[in-house]
Formats: sequence, C-alpha cells, structure tokens
Amino acid sequence: MKFLRLFLVLIGLISCLRGSELSGVVADLKDPSLTAAKGVLKKLDDLIEKGDARTVTLGKKVHRSVKRIFTKEHKVLAGKKAADEREEKAKQLDQNGRRWLKPNVHGDVNKGAASAAFRKARGLRNDNKTEHESHTKEWAEEIADFEKMLGDLLFSKEDETLLILAELMQAIVKRTPWVGSPSLNYDESRTQFLKQRGENKERWLTLANHAADAGDFELSYDFYRLSGNDLARFRVGARLANQMLAEGHPGSAMNRWERIGKLEKAKGLRLKYPDLGTSSYQALGEAVLDRFAAPACVRVLVPGGHRTGFFYQQGGHLLTCKHGLLDGDGNPHALTVVLEDGRKFPAAVRGFSSGHDIAALKIDHVGHELLPLAGRIDLKPGGRVTLFGFSDSKMNAAVSSKGTIMVPLETWQNQSSSRVALDGSPGHRGAPLVDSRGRVLGLFMASKTGTARSLEIGAIRDFLKTL
Repeated sequence: MKFLRLFLVLIGLISCLRGSELSGVVADLKDPSLTAAKGVLKKLDDLIEKGDARTVTLGKKVHRSVKRIFTKEHKVLAGKKAADEREEKAKQLDQNGRRWLKPNVHGDVNKGAASAAFRKARGLRNDNKTEHESHTKEWAEEIADFEKMLGDLLFSKEDETLLILAELMQAIVKRTPWVGSPSLNYDESRTQFLKQRGENKERWLTLANHAADAGDFELSYDFYRLSGNDLARFRVGARLANQMLAEGHPGSAMNRWERIGKLEKAKGLRLKYPDLGTSSYQALGEAVLDRFAAPACVRVLVPGGHRTGFFYQQGGHLLTCKHGLLDGDGNPHALTVVLEDGRKFPAAVRGFSSGHDIAALKIDHVGHELLPLAGRIDLKPGGRVTLFGFSDSKMNAAVSSKGTIMVPLETWQNQSSSRVALDGSPGHRGAPLVDSRGRVLGLFMASKTGTARSLEIGAIRDFLKTL
C-alpha cells in the first residue's frame, strides 16, 4: 500500500512538471491581447519543435485553438464594424426617403426616389441580419471547438494551462457581445471550482488519508470527492458501506453502494431488507448532513433563472419542480443541469406529473451523489427538516436552511403537500427537504412570510411509480 501511494505521488509530480512546461509558455495569455497571443504562438512553435510526444500533441492543439479564436475574434469585430457602417448608411437612406416624401416648394414629392432609398435601407439591414446570423453561428462553433481543447487539457491534468486558457476565452467572449454570449462549459463558476481544487488538492488528499487512518470514512470520502480522486472515493465508499451495514444501518449502506455505482450490491441489500424503517438509516450531525446532501443537488437552468433539483437514482436521474420548465404551449424548454463542479449537461425529460408540481429529468452522468427517499409515515408535526438549494444564480454548491414541519399533510392548490415553517426563494423551487438522516421528505414548491409548501413524499413516490 505504501509503495502504491508513493507511486501515485510520483506520477502526480511528473504530471505537474510536464504541466508546468506548457503552462509556463501560455502564462502571458493572462493578458488576453493580440500582442501577447503572437508571442505565445511563437513560444508554442519552439515547444512543439523540441518537446516530447505528449507536449507536442497538446502544444499543437493549444496553438491551433489560440490562433483560431483570435482570428475569429478579428473577423467578428470586422463584421461588427461593417454592420455599423451599413446601419449608418441605412439611417441616412431612411432620412433621405422621408425628406423626399415631403412636398417641395412646388408641392411635389419624389416617391420614386423615396421608395428606392427605403428599399436600399431594407437591403442593407437584411445584409446585416444575414451577416450577424452567420458570424453568430461560426462564433458558437469556434467556442465549442476551443472548449473541446480545454477538455483535452483537463483529461491530461494540465489544470494550470486549462485555467489560463479558460479565462482567456471568457475575456474574449465578453468583448464580442455582438454575437451574443454562448453558454460556456468552462465559465467563471467552473474555472473557480477548478482553481479552488487545484489550490487545495494536496491538502484535501492528506486530510482524506488521515481521516481514513482514523476510521472516519465519511469525512475521508468527502475529501476524496472534493479532490476529484474517484478511485480513492470508491474504495473508501465501499468501506463506509460495509461499516454502516455492520452498525445496523442497511439503508445508509445501500445508498453508499449506489453512490459509488455498485448497483448489484445495493440491489442485494434491497432484497434482503425490503422494509427500511427510520432506524435503517444513520442519524447525521449537521456538518455530516451538509456533506451528505449538498453534493446531490443541482441547478436546473430555465429561461430567466434557475430551479433546484436533486439526484434520486444513479445514472443521472433527478427530480425537480415542473413550474418554469414548460413554454406557453406546454412543451419543455431546452434544459441544462449544472453540477456542483460547474459542469453542464443537457437534460432530457422523463416525465411530468399532471396534477403536481414535479418533473423527472435525466442527464448523461454516472458516479454522482444521490439522496434516499423517506416514506409518508415519516412526516410528523414538529419534525425538523433541512432545505438544500440555490438562491443565488451564480452558486453551484447548495446551501442549507432549517425548518419545521407544521402540518404534515394538507391540500394546497389541489396538491398533496406539507406546510413547513421555512423561508425560500424562487430558485429553491424543486429543492429537497431532508430529515436528520438525509432522507427526502418533500420537494419545495413555494413560500410566503415564513411558511413554505412542499410536495409531500407520498406524492413524490406515487409519481415515480408512473415512470
């Protein structure tokens, strides 16, 4: 085991050394100017000529992408300048046309000249529209291609290079508003997460090892998760699941097996323990509950804002509210799910409830955290719950708010709901309300003056049976 750890550390050091060579070359692009880009391209040429196979491959990709994005930016800015000039000509033609329609001293109007002027103005604006659509399409394709290169850097563990180039792309996108702002996979929140992970990774790995040595597998699991070390997370997760089962908590053990993708293990426990009561799940302290529930929550982007959702089943299956997901004709908008680490995934709709504010979505993602569902029997007056969700549109890590169940079951707007002493925001809609054992008791729908309404767990379970 010690040899394996030493080997992994050495591999990490080698990767960092290799990474520093490329990141040192592109460092000047922290100044996102054309002058800096020309200097970096020359340095990349030298690196490609002298580097090893790995450096040459990555260097060529970076060289191509940097050159192309600056070239495309130049074309976009030139297109914007030409469009502005055409619009000025169109305005002048409109002005001339209106003047020619006014009677002169003889009472005559020049309808022919006015009509020609208006026609030319329309032609110029049509040209602008066509040019704008063409540039916008090409720009979106260029950004997508640039982000593909960033993905290659992430896979190659060139984190420092990735961050420099992602921030370069963000700066260029901000100064080209004429072609809109494409939805970026490597936006500011994503790069901030990667930067934070890069700065803290070694410390988190050390803390994870110490926690595992001390027998605190839950804390070790979370530090491995934060550091992005999935292999270690899976290993510790298995030990944690076995520990929970030995302590008499098969429900919690089942959830851990599901979190690390060991679905057959979870299925075996489900067959062996078909009736999972409250005691089947481990009671969690406040800090542990936050670490348990927050990573299972996601933001669901909708026109003009966002909703909160949460994973309930491995394989990218999640629940959120229905409100805001449909257009005026009842068709779902194009939906995007944002994970805690800033990654974005297009979401497919698995189903909507006809009578309740709930929707099931799916994204192409595995190995995520997920929350178990409680039962209607667990809804009791005075029960303490914690809401996990997103009030801030720039936030990717869910935050918690405490509440108390006032009325477990009552009808509200023709929906089976619970009344909870709690405050929430529109961004919380679809957020899970969990008990002290991390089980979902409801789905937040709305709140007013300290009283919230949540879709109760029985209605959620009934909906899932229809999928």
